[in-house]
Amino acid sequence: MGNYLSGQLLGARLEELVRAANAEMPVVQAAFYRVQGKVQYTADNVAAAFTRPSDFDGGGGDKHADVIAQMADIIAGCVKEAGHNVELTAEALRLAAQEYARTDQAARTELQKLMNNDYTQDGSGNRVDIPNIKLAL
Repeated sequence: MGNYLSGQLLGARLEELVRAANAEMPVVQAAFYRVQGKVQYTADNVAAAFTRPSDFDGGGGDKHADVIAQMADIIAGCVKEAGHNVELTAEALRLAAQEYARTDQAARTELQKLMNNDYTQDGSGNRVDIPNIKLAL
């Protein structure tokens, strides 16, 4: 058993950081952005539900429509910020891996070797290479 503080084992652990940043975090970020779209869609539908046609002394929105729109904007803003934070977290993982690899040559060598063979699987279990590692070593 080896020591994770340097060398090949550290390089393998750093590869897990890069894989998370490049393959897993974008999936989480996309989920947040999908939620943001659904929140906006729901807010639009609710606002439409509170709109009274002019035939019924309406011609505009109900007093609750503004409150619902404000609430939807707040929720959508929170979800958008969370998605952006996931992107920043992925970048921090890449930077951490890069900095560790910069200070430990054996870890750098192992990380580069593992990144060259980095892949994921699609829904059918087929190998899909992960492009654009975004890590300057």
